[in-house]
Parts: sequence; structure tokens; C-alpha cells
Amino acid sequence: MAKVLITEKINPIGIEVIKNAGHEVIQMETLEESELKEKIKDVDAALVRILPITREILGGAKNLKILSKHGVGVDNFDIEAAKELGIALTTTPDANGRSVAEHTFALMMSLAKNIVPVSEEYKRIGFAAKNYKEGVEVTGKTLGIIGCGKIGRRMAKMAHNGFDMRVLVYDPYITEVPEGCELVSEKERVLSESDFISLHCYLSDETFHFIGKKEFALMKPTAYLINCARGPVVDEPALIDALLNEKLAGAGLDVTEAEPLDPESPLFKLPNVIVTPHYAPTTREAATAVSRIAGENIVNFLRDGSCVGRIV
Repeated sequence: MAKVLITEKINPIGIEVIKNAGHEVIQMETLEESELKEKIKDVDAALVRILPITREILGGAKNLKILSKHGVGVDNFDIEAAKELGIALTTTPDANGRSVAEHTFALMMSLAKNIVPVSEEYKRIGFAAKNYKEGVEVTGKTLGIIGCGKIGRRMAKMAHNGFDMRVLVYDPYITEVPEGCELVSEKERVLSESDFISLHCYLSDETFHFIGKKEFALMKPTAYLINCARGPVVDEPALIDALLNEKLAGAGLDVTEAEPLDPESPLFKLPNVIVTPHYAPTTREAATAVSRIAGENIVNFLRDGSCVGRIV
């Protein structure tokens, strides 16, 4: 029997998978680093959502064999430290991809149709809210996708097949895109030609502030930016400046540079910005699938070394 640490709240199916395999589950009671350091010391495996797993923490985990990420983004792990210490790191590939793609599309549609501000105005002033500024159609418009992994591909297919959108894709690591979409070699062309720009890239040294002042200057003032990837991919002060100076029509953000976002952030006050709290993967179906696969990765790895979505 192994000891397995669950660092944050997850759908109970993952815990059931681990317990049914005969392992002991240890649940963290807080999100404090001090508790994490204490509880990870003696466990064989840890199932982690977004808590930072640093070199210092890993250095004190003498029995740790596997880190099972609840999701796909691994920017909260010190990957080099895990490699050096011989600790496996796994993810749950595409378990929440549909949910994230649907949320991204919902943000795009809500921005185009002014859904949130019109609803708020209707509650405030009544039927006169029908005179709010006009929305736009997405059918036939150009969607730029930056990062075309599983989520980006889902988004591209929904846009092209469902709304006859022209889809431009920038991703230097792929050679094929969904049928009807165009792979573009220059990021600048995607930014300058798109009516909607959707980010789906991992966070890395290469993509940190990938969209900044220079990139916003290339965009149409009528364009909308949607980010359901990682907050630091966008230079937030540059985004706020572009919005305040009407260089951008609006933004839909499920992620921000700091999470939670500062309550005083201008992003909360702008009517053409929709902000959700890293909520895109939060559907009943995705929560169940991600939790189950994360639990199975631990059970299978401890049994025979097998797993899916292995990073290290």
C-alpha cells in the first residue's frame, strides 16, 4: 500500500480510484506551503491541481515517485527538479479539452453579442437596454488561433464548421491543421487579419508576454482577444492600455497574470471585458474525467510504470 497526497479539492472519482487500488489517501486541509512541505515528506505520490511544486518542496519528498497533474498545464511544477530527482510527472491529456474549447467559444460569442453588459443594463434601466451598442456577427469573420493543440483544434473546427469562419492558425510546432483552416508562418499576419484572436498555447519562457504592446498595435481596433490558456501569455498592463485607449474592442479572459485577480483591476470595471476565474474546465463531465485519469495515472504508475500524458 502506498501513501497518496491529494493537494486540493477534486471530484471524488479520483480518490475512489486510488482507494479501490488499496492505497492510503492523505488530503490537505489548507493550501499553505507549510502543510504541503510537511505532508509530502513521506508520500509515494501526489495528485496536484495548481499549487506550486518547487525544487525545495521536491527536495524534501524523499519517497515521492510520481506527481499526477490534475489537468494539462505544468507551469506550476519545477520540471527540471523533477527530472533530476527521478520523479515522474503526468498529465490528463484532452480530458477537459472540450470544456475549455466550449468556454472559449462562449466568451467569443458573449463578446460579439454584448451579452454581459446588455444583461446588466436590462436589470438596471429596463427595456431601454435594447438601445445598447450593436453587437457583431461571428459568421464569416476571421478567427486567429495561436497554439493549435487539442483545444485549439476543437476551437478551429467549431468556428469553421459551425459558423463558416475563416480560421488562421499560428503554431510553429505543427505542420497540419483541421480541414478548412490555414496554417500561417507569421504571428503578425494572424494578429493583423483576425477579428477574434484566441490563445491556446502553453506557458513557457518563449510564450511569456507573447502578446504585448507591439502585438496589440498590430490588431484591428475592432478585434477581440480571448485567453483561456495561461494568464502570463498576455502582458496585462499592455492589454489594459489597449482597452482603455480603444485599440481593442474587448477581451474575454478565463486566466489572468495573478490569480485571483486584484479586485481593483481595471479589467473588472470595463464593460467590454468578461473575466471568469479559471473556470473553463469546470464542467461536470470534465471534472469527472480529469479526476479519474489523474487517479488512474497514480495507480497504474505505482503498479507497473504505465501512465498517460507523461511529461517527465
